[in-house]
Amino acid sequence: MKRSIVASLIILFFSVSLFAQAYVYVLNGLAETLSVINIETGEIENHVVTLGAVPNQVVYYDGLLYVVNSGSASLQVIDPFSYSTLANIPLELNSNPWNVAFIGDYAYVTGFATASVYKVDLESGSVENTFSVGQAPAGIVAYNDRLYVANTGFNPDDYTYGQGTITILNPQNGDHFADVDVGKNPQTLAVGPGQMINVVCTGNYFSIRGIIYFLEATSHSVIDSLPIGGDPYWPVMNSSGVCFVTAGGWSDDGFVFCYDAVSRTVIRDEDNPIRVGTGAMGLAIDSLGMLYSTGLIANSVTEFDDQGTVQVTYPVGSGPLSLTISDSRTYIGDDVVVIPDNVRLGKPYPNPFNESVVLPLIGDVDKLIDIVVEIYDVNGRYVCGLNLRQKQSINRYIRWNGVSYAGKGVSSGVYFARLRGTNQVARMVLIK
Repeated sequence: MKRSIVASLIILFFSVSLFAQAYVYVLNGLAETLSVINIETGEIENHVVTLGAVPNQVVYYDGLLYVVNSGSASLQVIDPFSYSTLANIPLELNSNPWNVAFIGDYAYVTGFATASVYKVDLESGSVENTFSVGQAPAGIVAYNDRLYVANTGFNPDDYTYGQGTITILNPQNGDHFADVDVGKNPQTLAVGPGQMINVVCTGNYFSIRGIIYFLEATSHSVIDSLPIGGDPYWPVMNSSGVCFVTAGGWSDDGFVFCYDAVSRTVIRDEDNPIRVGTGAMGLAIDSLGMLYSTGLIANSVTEFDDQGTVQVTYPVGSGPLSLTISDSRTYIGDDVVVIPDNVRLGKPYPNPFNESVVLPLIGDVDKLIDIVVEIYDVNGRYVCGLNLRQKQSINRYIRWNGVSYAGKGVSSGVYFARLRGTNQVARMVLIK
């Protein structure tokens, strides 16, 4: 089934000239529809696809969109070009499917109500096998040909949470490599630096608050934990090893926390959260390092940078819960960033500076949106990344206000600005 779908998509790709290079696909949980945001133009199309009952997650994988429908128990396959549903792969009735991960031509879907993971053959469009895991599994990630399943331990009879565990599965036959105890209500996972699986334990929403557990993939053992507080939910790791996590926020603002997954230290928590749309749930990152969070109550998607500065707020459908990104522009990393030879980084001014410094961009930058200037301290530690968005390119400069990606002012000293994708470096001195 999958090969025929992909073949038709290839034909459609060459026949459709309006294919955007960067899309955010937003699952509207209450409206049960899909919205689409063109990152480059800011254009929003709402309710482009009707989803199944109680949709819970949308994922872009291998050129297609996949939606986990919890109520109708199906994995919905969507054409991202024509917004048409290509297939609805049935899962076990009343299994309350939750999240999905992919390995090759297989999808693996957690069954929250059946303590199972369903192995779905994407070629045939059917469930090939069912694997038993722990109580009430939610999040799932694939890493190094293994599956990591977050078992929340939720008891539907009294609405309590038992022992949270992570089941490490062989994706071929469902054998358990290990079952590891973690904190209360592990809902989601992210692969972090050092072959570390970051487990987000949300807690019980009142007396036990959020904790991040660090599970070493090689030894299958928990080596550390990090209390972060609040009600953390969905994690996204950036290229610098900083993990951003949505954390609800149900009254005025939504919250996003973040922590350094390398040093395992909290950067932003309940005391200084990144403030986004109310009811922050879903989270994704694009190829330029910009982040997007869903506001379940605000009915919006908030775009913000790694310093927590909000760039744009996009109105979408009712109850946005999950989102995913298809981005074929420029991926993070020097080996794939292409900057024209005639674009260079000018001399910073004023220099030294005490409040902010201007970093001029010289050359034909007007049509470029993927220019990033990275700031490092004198010891070579990453401080932040500054994006030149297309709507700002008329300025032909980037300004740094001496603030790190954590949103905190840095100390006096020598700093270096580097134009990503080049060897161009400018030296700056901050004096406070």
